[in-house]
Amino acid sequence: MTTLVLLSDLVFQSNEKLDQRIRSLFDRDQPSIGYVPSCSDPNRKYFEHTRLYYNQLGIDTIQYYDLDMEYEESKFGSIFECDAIHLSGGNTFYFLSILQKRNVLDLLRSYVKSGGILIGVSAGSILTTPTIDIAGYGEDADENEVGLNDMKALGLVEFEFAPHWDGLEDTLNSLREYTLVNSKAVYACQDGGGIVIDGESVELYGNVHLVDYKESGPFDE
Repeated sequence: MTTLVLLSDLVFQSNEKLDQRIRSLFDRDQPSIGYVPSCSDPNRKYFEHTRLYYNQLGIDTIQYYDLDMEYEESKFGSIFECDAIHLSGGNTFYFLSILQKRNVLDLLRSYVKSGGILIGVSAGSILTTPTIDIAGYGEDADENEVGLNDMKALGLVEFEFAPHWDGLEDTLNSLREYTLVNSKAVYACQDGGGIVIDGESVELYGNVHLVDYKESGPFDE
């Protein structure tokens, strides 16, 4: 059974229902989470922010696993023993490039198919979808500074994900054009919101709007 959490950002005290739902996904009192940064975080600035977020959910075991400058293949393998894997935000193109470089994509797919929980934030959420093309779309697009050509991501869901939605109709209209060209539905998500995939169910929390090339409509909670 596929269990995924797609977040726009980690915002403290933003959505109690979403926080409680994330905590409920774990069947142990003290689960472990393996944190994968989009690029090396030598001062652990972003890792610390994430650790504090999970701490407030009552989860204390958060382990840092680097695929970039501090990568150690012999140690990285233990991440798949964690109850959940957290993919951080950052530059989506760079993140996908290091996942490709370390041959981790198939391992992550197998982890999810075997019952592991995958939690993404921003870029990490985009990586759960079929392609990261949307990361290069719009005014606030990520720069493809690594010259990435293969945009195929994990493909764990059929839709695409647009984080940091500003709540404006103009942005949704732009995404409608994107969906018409790419024939893929897109969920636009404001910070503080998210999507929980639990088996066949798709649960929306916060201000999340479905933009479909066939039809569209708002889903707010």
